[in-house]
Amino acid sequence: MRILFALFILAGGLAASLIPAEARIKPSNRPSTATSCVPKDLQRTLNEVRRKFGPVRVVSTHRPGAKIAGSGRRSLHADCRAVDFTPPAGKYKQVASWLKANHSGGVGTYSCGMNHIHIDNGSRTRFHRCGRG
Repeated sequence: MRILFALFILAGGLAASLIPAEARIKPSNRPSTATSCVPKDLQRTLNEVRRKFGPVRVVSTHRPGAKIAGSGRRSLHADCRAVDFTPPAGKYKQVASWLKANHSGGVGTYSCGMNHIHIDNGSRTRFHRCGRG
C-alpha cells in the first residue's frame, strides 16, 4: 500500500512538472514575469529593444489588483498591458530615449535605486519617478 501511495504522489508531482509555468494557477496577489499574456504590440516593442540594444530582463508583467502608486487607480499591469524591464547594462538612457521617441504607448523611467523601465500600451504618456516615493 505504501508503495502505491508513493507512486501516486510521484506521478502527481511529475504530471505537475509537465505543465508549463504560464499555465499553472498562481495566487492572485503574486506578480508575474511571463510575457505570454502581454499584448503583441508590447512583445514587438520588447523584441525591437532586444534587437537594437541587447538582452533585457523582464521584472514584472501581470500583477493582479495592481494600483498606480499614490493614485489608487487601476494599473495597466493589472490587465497584463504593461511590462517593467531592466535594459542591458550601461544602456538605460539610450533605451529610454529610443522608447520615448518610438513607442506609441506609455513609457516610464525610474531613479533613486530603481533601474527598470516601464512600457505599456495605454495612452502616450511619459513619466519619471524616484523609486523611494
